[in-house]
Amino acid sequence: MLSRTRTYQAVCNCHLLRLTCASMVKTNSVKMPRKRAPGAGRKPRGEFKGKTMTLTTRITPETRAALERAAKKSSRSLSQEVEHRLNASIRKDYAHNRHPHIRALAEAIAMLTFWVEGRTQKHWNDDPFTAEALRRAIESFVVRFGAAGAPEIPASIKEAVARMLPTLPYRDQFLTPAGVGDDVASHIISWIEHLEGWRLSPTPDKRFDVPDEWYLYSQLSSDLGFSSVRRWQKLMRKEEG
Repeated sequence: MLSRTRTYQAVCNCHLLRLTCASMVKTNSVKMPRKRAPGAGRKPRGEFKGKTMTLTTRITPETRAALERAAKKSSRSLSQEVEHRLNASIRKDYAHNRHPHIRALAEAIAMLTFWVEGRTQKHWNDDPFTAEALRRAIESFVVRFGAAGAPEIPASIKEAVARMLPTLPYRDQFLTPAGVGDDVASHIISWIEHLEGWRLSPTPDKRFDVPDEWYLYSQLSSDLGFSSVRRWQKLMRKEEG
């Protein structure tokens, strides 16, 4: 009888153990997160699509704050702003590597402007003395490092002039270095003045259907502080002088 009782208790205990283990497994089971289906989730907004790669890096709080301010100003997300600036930097390096002589000239003019304004303590677009000093500095730099010798008319210039109407006034002036330089400068100046007061947004969702150069001219007009009223005042002062 005792043996049967012990056997019965052992079976019961084993049965209870199995029930307890099953209950623990059921109670403590962890739900595994479901994998996101391809293409699911929040769709990226902005000019950069197909953002599937990640880049983890550490930056200073000052850099983070500057990026957030820039993103707010450009109406981009922080992620879009970071990629915009990285992409612009890469494209700039590519352009500079293709045209190192243009990069060198641009950086030299920036240095000349910095040094001239440092001596006069005035801005070249505000003070006539500083503007003339900068013009002479740039001219001296180009004369020193530019190609020497007698100018010869390039074939591309001859072909362009040949396509002009024979009766066009000042046609032959386009065959001279001064004529070519004045024409190119007039082209850029006219666009900067034409886009006075325009506020073209560089973000794709706010862009107008215009050439990309328009955004550059608009920015130049803003940075130069150009205004037709200011130009008229300068002409008046020049005539009075």
